Amino acid sequence: MNNLVYTLEDDVKVGFVLTIGEEVFGVINKNDERYNDGREALDKCWIWVEDKGVSGDDLYELIDNAEFTGISEFAEDENDIEIASLWTLMVDIVSYTAWKAYKREEAKYLPQALEGIEEESMAILVDSAIETTFISNEKIEIIEQRMLDQFSVNNDKKLTRHDFMNKLLEGE
Repeated sequence: MNNLVYTLEDDVKVGFVLTIGEEVFGVINKNDERYNDGREALDKCWIWVEDKGVSGDDLYELIDNAEFTGISEFAEDENDIEIASLWTLMVDIVSYTAWKAYKREEAKYLPQALEGIEEESMAILVDSAIETTFISNEKIEIIEQRMLDQFSVNNDKKLTRHDFMNKLLEGE
C-alpha cells in the first residue's frame, strides 16, 4: 500500500476501507439472514464518514454486544471458510471505523478489542480483503490510486458515500 494513504484525512481513509468492504460484501446474498446486520454496519460506518452521526460506542455495538448479536458472531458461526473470512473482514472494517470515531471523540478508554488498532492496520485490512478472494489486488490498487488522485491531503470537501464510491469505483 502506498505510504501517501497515511497522509490523507481520516474520513478518506475510512471511506477507502468502506469502499473495499462494499465490494466484498456484495457477495452476500440479500436473502441471507445476516445480510441486514452487515448492511446496517456498513451504513452506520458511512454515516460516521458523512456527518459523524454515530459514536464510537454505536459502531462498536455492531461488532460486539451483550446480546451476542454483533457481526463478530457471524464469522465465528460460519462453516464456509471464505464467507467466514468475509465476516472477519467486515468486523475489521467496522473496528477500524469505530477506532477512528473514538480517536476523534478523544475517548480516554477504548474497548479492549480495539486497543491494538493503529494506522498501519489499514494495510493488514487490505491484505485480508485480498485473502477473501472476493476482490483482487489489482482492483484495490486501482481504488487506491483513484483515491490518491481524487483526494488531497487536506480535503475540506464533505464526503458522501455516493460521490466517494463513484470516484473510486467508476473513476469519475
